[in-house]
Amino acid sequence: MAKPKKQSAQLAEQEVSTSELAVIIGKTPQWIRQLTRDKVLQLVGRGKYVLGDAVQAYIEHASGGATEDNRPRLNDERAQLTQIKRQMAELDLAVMRGELHRAEDVKEVMSDMLISLRSRLLGLPTKISPRAVHVQDLAVMTDMLTEEIRSCLMTLSDYDPGSFKAGASDERKPEED
Repeated sequence: MAKPKKQSAQLAEQEVSTSELAVIIGKTPQWIRQLTRDKVLQLVGRGKYVLGDAVQAYIEHASGGATEDNRPRLNDERAQLTQIKRQMAELDLAVMRGELHRAEDVKEVMSDMLISLRSRLLGLPTKISPRAVHVQDLAVMTDMLTEEIRSCLMTLSDYDPGSFKAGASDERKPEED
């Protein structure tokens, strides 16, 4: 049989000591005092708490905190951390599968390719000049230059996705705290 509303209202308004509240909640008196210092629980007198208010405040605290006090809820923080860890694992898996390349690996491979292209382009005058000395026809000279430039540019079109994997660092660099 349910208790009358008047009696439960009186129980909720009853003042209890730190020790009594600790027994009701299942914590130590020291823990209750710490929650009071953290402003989770409110004293109404020296070492006295309103039972209903204290129990409600403790339940709110234990469930992660209130949303209206602009403090992050513990459960929300845990969910966000779990989501970040999942996203990091997905990115690491994509790197291992070769579907995603780390920025430092792309920079290294592309730098090597561009340095190679630059060297080949700068070497064109030396390579072509012995043959170009005897060429009088402009069309022949244009064809010769076009052929050599295309040969140089082929180094860029010979993209090998494996070169990104070969340059990939297998381990993530440790993060500094």
